[in-house]
Amino acid sequence: MAQTRRERLRLETINEIKSTAWKQIGEQGAASLSLRAIAREMGITAPGLYRYYKDRDALVTALLMDAFSSFTTSLETGRDLCDVKNHVGRFRSMCWAYFRWAAENPQRYMLLFGTPIQGYLFADELGPVAQRSFLVLQGVIGEAFVAGKIKGEAAALKLPTRLKVQYEVLGKFGMPYTGAVTQLALSAWSMIHGMTSLFLYNYLTGFLQDNVEAFVEFEIEKMKKVLGLE
Repeated sequence: MAQTRRERLRLETINEIKSTAWKQIGEQGAASLSLRAIAREMGITAPGLYRYYKDRDALVTALLMDAFSSFTTSLETGRDLCDVKNHVGRFRSMCWAYFRWAAENPQRYMLLFGTPIQGYLFADELGPVAQRSFLVLQGVIGEAFVAGKIKGEAAALKLPTRLKVQYEVLGKFGMPYTGAVTQLALSAWSMIHGMTSLFLYNYLTGFLQDNVEAFVEFEIEKMKKVLGLE
C-alpha cells in the first residue's frame, strides 16, 4: 500500500532527526545528545521535535534499535557467506563481519557497547533486539557443537554450579543451546569485543600500525582453536 504524503514527510523527518543525532554523537559524544540542539540544527522548534520523540531517552532507544538491527543483519550476512555445514567458515566470516561493522560504524558500536549515557535506562523493547545479535554468535557455535565439530577441552566443558544454574535460567528466556555452548559463545564474544574496542580507541593501530588486519586474522584463528572448532 502506497504511503500518503503526510506519512512520507513524517518518515523523512524521523530519518533527519536520527541522522542529525548521529552527527551530534560523532562530534560531541553520546552524553551530549540534546533534542533542543538537534531541533536547532534542523531549523525547527523544540516542541515540533517532541511530536516525534517525547524525550531524549525515546530518541536514544530508537537509535539503539536501529544500530542493533544493522549490527545483527551484518552478523547474519557474514555467517551466511558460508554453507551451513562449513562451521569454521561461518565462525570466521561472522567474526570478520563483527569487526568490520564496528570499524565502519564506530559511533553506533560505542553506543551499543561503550560507555552508557548517564541517566538512560535500557528500554524493555531493546531486549529482544539486543539478544538477537548474541543468538547469531551462539547459533554458529551451537550448530558446530551439535554437529560434533567442537573438540577437545571445549567439548567436555564442566561449568561451575553457579554458572550452570544461571545458564539454565537464560535458557528459559529463549537461548536454545546448553550452558556449555552459552559459555563458549560469551567467551568468544568477550575476545571479539576486546580487540574491537582496542581498535576503535586507537590502541591497536598505535601498536600495530597497518598490521591490524593481520592481528585480527591471527586472533580469530586463535579463538577457533580455543573453541576446539574443526
